[in-house]
Amino acid sequence: MEVLETLAVALGFATLAGLNLYLVVLLTGTAINQGWVDVSATYPDLMVLGDPAVIAAAGVFFCLEFFSDKIPWVDSLWDTVHTLIRPVGGGLLAIQTLGPTEPGFEVIIAMLAGGTTLVAHSFKAGTRLAINASPEPVSNVAASVTEDMAVVGGLALMSMNPLLAGAACLLFLGFALFLTPKLLRRIKGFVWLVWNKVFAIVNRPDEEKLLYANLTSTEVQKISSRLGKKIDPAWSAKVLVGKAKRFSGFIPMTFGRLIAQAERPETLQFVGSRFWRTYDTELSLEGLEITQEPRLFSEDIVLYDLEGTRKLILRLPSGHRAMANRIVESLISQRDAAMPMPSDRIMIAGAEVDADVVA
Repeated sequence: MEVLETLAVALGFATLAGLNLYLVVLLTGTAINQGWVDVSATYPDLMVLGDPAVIAAAGVFFCLEFFSDKIPWVDSLWDTVHTLIRPVGGGLLAIQTLGPTEPGFEVIIAMLAGGTTLVAHSFKAGTRLAINASPEPVSNVAASVTEDMAVVGGLALMSMNPLLAGAACLLFLGFALFLTPKLLRRIKGFVWLVWNKVFAIVNRPDEEKLLYANLTSTEVQKISSRLGKKIDPAWSAKVLVGKAKRFSGFIPMTFGRLIAQAERPETLQFVGSRFWRTYDTELSLEGLEITQEPRLFSEDIVLYDLEGTRKLILRLPSGHRAMANRIVESLISQRDAAMPMPSDRIMIAGAEVDADVVA
C-alpha cells in the first residue's frame, strides 16, 4: 500500500506540473516550510522544496505566469516556451518523490513522468488555443482560474488520500489523451503561424513564389489519379485549415495545398496531410461567399453560405495579406465565371445583352 501511495503522489505531481509547475512547487514548498505537512519520513527528498530560495524563485515565476496566463495569445506563447520546461520539472518532482533508487529506474520514471506532464501540458496548451479563437477575453481568465483551482484541489487531495488523487489523475489523463491528437494539431498550426510572422518581420517572403509553388510528386500523383488525368494547376498555395463547418473532407488544423485549375474554374482541389498521410478533397465554389479577414497571426480566407450553415476558414501566415487578397479575387472570378447566365440575358458575338433588346 505504501508503494502504491508513493507512485500515486509521483503521478499527481507529474500531472499537476503540466497545468502549473510553479504553483505546484510554490504551494508544496510553502506547506513543507511552514510545517503544514511532514514529508521528512515519507518523502525526505521533497524537503528541498521547502528551501526559502526555491519558494522565492517559484513565487516570482508564478506571478509571471499568473498574469500572462490570463491574456489572450500571451498565454499560448507562454505555453509554447514551457513545452520543455514543464515535462522536465514534472519528471524531477516525480524522481524526488520516489527518493533514492537505481539509476536505470530513475531514467524510466523520468521518461514516464515527463510524458505524463507533457500530456497534461498539451491538453492545457491546446485548450487555450481553442479559447483564444473565441472573441471574448473572459474565457481566458476563467480557464486560468479553473486550472489554478485544480492544482490547489489536487495537492490537497494528494495530502489526504493519495490513492484517490492518483485515480483522479488517471481519469484526467485518459480524457486528455483522447483529445491530444486534435490539440497537437492545433499547437502545430499555432507554432507555424507564429514562426512565419516572426520570419516575415525579419525577411519578407516572396509571395509570388509562395503562391505558385510547385506541387510535390505525391500531390500530383494523388490528384491526377482522382481526376483520371494529369493536372495542370493555374496556381496553388499552402494553407492551414481552420474551421470547417459542414465541409466534408476538410480536417481542421491540418496543413495542405489549395490548387486551382484553369479548365475547371468552379472547383478547387485540396491536398492535405494528417499523421504523415496524404488526403485530398474537392471544393465547389458554387453558392459560396468569399472574403478575407485579417487576424493577429494569420490572414484568413473565409468561404461561407448566406444561410450560415457552412463555413470554411483557410489560413495564411500573417504578413501575406496581398497574397490572401489575390487568392480571394481569383476565387471570386472563378466562381462568377462558372455561374450560369441569367435567363433574361444572352450572349451575342461575345457581348452580354438584354433579351428584350434582341426581341
